[in-house]
Amino acid sequence: MDRSAPQLGVPDGLAAGGVFGGAIVLGAVALAGGWTPIALGLALLAFAVVVGSGGLLVRRLRGAAARVTEAGSRLSVLIEHVPAAVYIDLADPAVTDGGRLAYMSPQISGILGYRPEELVDDPELWPSRIHPDDRAAAIAAYDEHWRTGEPLRAEYRMLARDGTEVWVRDEAYAMADDARSGKRMSQGLLIDTTDRKRLESKLIHDALHDPLTGLANRVLVRDHLERALARQGRSPGVVALLFVDLDDFKRVNDTYGHPVGDDILVQVATRMVEAVRADDVVGRQSGDEFAIVLGRVGGIEEAILAAERILRELRRPIVLGGRSIVVGGSIGIALAAVDTPATVEDLVTQADAAMYAAKAEGKGTYAVYESRMPTRTWDELEAAG
Repeated sequence: MDRSAPQLGVPDGLAAGGVFGGAIVLGAVALAGGWTPIALGLALLAFAVVVGSGGLLVRRLRGAAARVTEAGSRLSVLIEHVPAAVYIDLADPAVTDGGRLAYMSPQISGILGYRPEELVDDPELWPSRIHPDDRAAAIAAYDEHWRTGEPLRAEYRMLARDGTEVWVRDEAYAMADDARSGKRMSQGLLIDTTDRKRLESKLIHDALHDPLTGLANRVLVRDHLERALARQGRSPGVVALLFVDLDDFKRVNDTYGHPVGDDILVQVATRMVEAVRADDVVGRQSGDEFAIVLGRVGGIEEAILAAERILRELRRPIVLGGRSIVVGGSIGIALAAVDTPATVEDLVTQADAAMYAAKAEGKGTYAVYESRMPTRTWDELEAAG
């Protein structure tokens, strides 16, 4: 774009009204030519010098030019130092996201590793760097923005130059049509929200997982169980819940100390995860009690096979500090009936009852829930947990 100042003749002896008129004309020409505020200020100053005479009007014009230049400098500093990337889009349906970048501030280099001119010169570079899993939703948000003129507010992942995932918050607002091209314009602000997203994910993970073993906690186990029960009937198989209680684990803690006991719990957790299928959920209820949600089993035989695998893992010695320690376990099994809707409370109380039945049979074994087994109430289970 040619940003050189237009050649304007100024007649000798220009009257005061002519000075103001000339300034207005010059300003209009400069703005129409796409001049920046700084360039406009310099142009006004040059005009005042041409007029000459050092009078009051010239001094005022010089002051106005200085103020415009200062304001332009401040705006430039603000745009290029805010902790976000500022951009301007021109509507272009030929581009995947519906807009062709006309400007991108330097902060984008720190966010994505690309120079602003790379994104401006290649209109498809930006949409191509949107994460594949988020691309459809992001493009739909852009389409809605261009179609309706409503503000864009979207959060999605992008792939930086080095391939790392970057979360961004993208907000854009419609502007007046570009005077030169006649195209609709949109001005936006792009904020790197990766750190906040990581913190949110960590907080959510910590709230739903056991800090010692990394297994799902009671809240997450019951959520998985509820979801599994809701899906039952839409696919083959039934839901089974296993309660596992390590036998005489208090004696292990008393003999070897709680740090050793914690190490054993971590190893037990790993073994149980390895003993079940990838889509089954292993959780720590409390202390030395664990729960396993088997999302789909063919029947009681398959649930029993899973319990037997777990018991074999629990019987294998755990070697710590030169000591070989064996921890056994008792397992209670509850199965959701195919023809009768079961609730989370039903399966939890039944698996708990079966586990105590297994302990009563001599420990180190499993038991399947039967209606004759005494059960604790939900409130009692909640209080015990």
